[in-house]
Amino acid sequence: MKIPTISLFAGCGGLDLGAEKAGAKVVFANDINEDSCSTLKKYFPKITVFQGDISTASAFPDADLVIGGYPCQSFSMGGKRNPVADKRTQLYQEFGRCLKIVKPRYFLAENVSGLKKLQNGEFLQHQIDLFDSLGYRLSTKMVNACDYGVPQKRKRLIIVGVRNDLRKAFCFPSETHGRATRKHPGLIPYTSHGDAIRHLPLWPAGEFYERPHDPDGHMSWYYMSRNRKSKWDEPSYTIVANWRHVTLHPACPTMTLTWSNLSDGWKQRWDFSKEYEHLDTDSSRPILSTPRRLSWRECAAIQTFPADFTPVGKVESIFTQIGNAVPPLLAETILRPLLNGEGLVRRTTSKETLDNNALQQLLLWN
Repeated sequence: MKIPTISLFAGCGGLDLGAEKAGAKVVFANDINEDSCSTLKKYFPKITVFQGDISTASAFPDADLVIGGYPCQSFSMGGKRNPVADKRTQLYQEFGRCLKIVKPRYFLAENVSGLKKLQNGEFLQHQIDLFDSLGYRLSTKMVNACDYGVPQKRKRLIIVGVRNDLRKAFCFPSETHGRATRKHPGLIPYTSHGDAIRHLPLWPAGEFYERPHDPDGHMSWYYMSRNRKSKWDEPSYTIVANWRHVTLHPACPTMTLTWSNLSDGWKQRWDFSKEYEHLDTDSSRPILSTPRRLSWRECAAIQTFPADFTPVGKVESIFTQIGNAVPPLLAETILRPLLNGEGLVRRTTSKETLDNNALQQLLLWN
């Protein structure tokens, strides 16, 4: 039986798609963005989609699972990182309000890795204190999507809550991908982002950002201040929500450091070489003599959306929706052992939030 689920701050539905593959049935979804809600209605036509400020939602349907990634811009390394001055910092309280009303068996909250570090974790502790006060045993883990088969380096902090009366705690699934070592001999090699997008058109006009009529070309000085090209055989860099900052297609020439003045700030200059490192492994791979950013379809593939997934809106909006999403494969991988019970262990320790190392020991004991 599918588990009825509420999705808050759902965006275009990356977390929702993964949840449904893991055994959930989304019955209610919310987002404030019009295009995101239109995308949700397109791919989840039978659910209730509430467009607007979540604080104005006075009621929620019954559900056993609540999921969501409340906005993270105030904690993101790419943002201003001034959460005190950003109203979005407090949206976790709306997530908590939903938990208080619905009292689901489980919840999953996703946020950026910066939440754990900012001001010595003060803002994370506020969230943990709230969820704990609402009656949930919490498990937290910093996950990297590439460790679970997603062809992308994407670190995120995941908080999973199990209602106290169930007397269980959640243990995150072990990583499946990486560089095999003596300690972890069974790991599968990281998924190549080049291979994940190789089937797509090499020059999809109109589907990637270009700077029109600029004498400096398509790449601004800021864009050229760092290496923007991940190797073909490796996971991509993080897919971001700003289409101007999306990284390069892996068939582009290799970037090399031209000069660096980090002693006087952060300034560097990277330029395109005449080398194509990805040909060293396979000479049949395509090349782009004119470098370009990833297209939105390539970003969607790297994020592990279905091949036919096409968000509603103009191209810039599509990039924003895809870049803000949780990779569906990551969502499915984490939620499956929660929903089928394989990741739930008998509670034998004290009340405090458990990290995954402690939970792994519990799993061995049960």
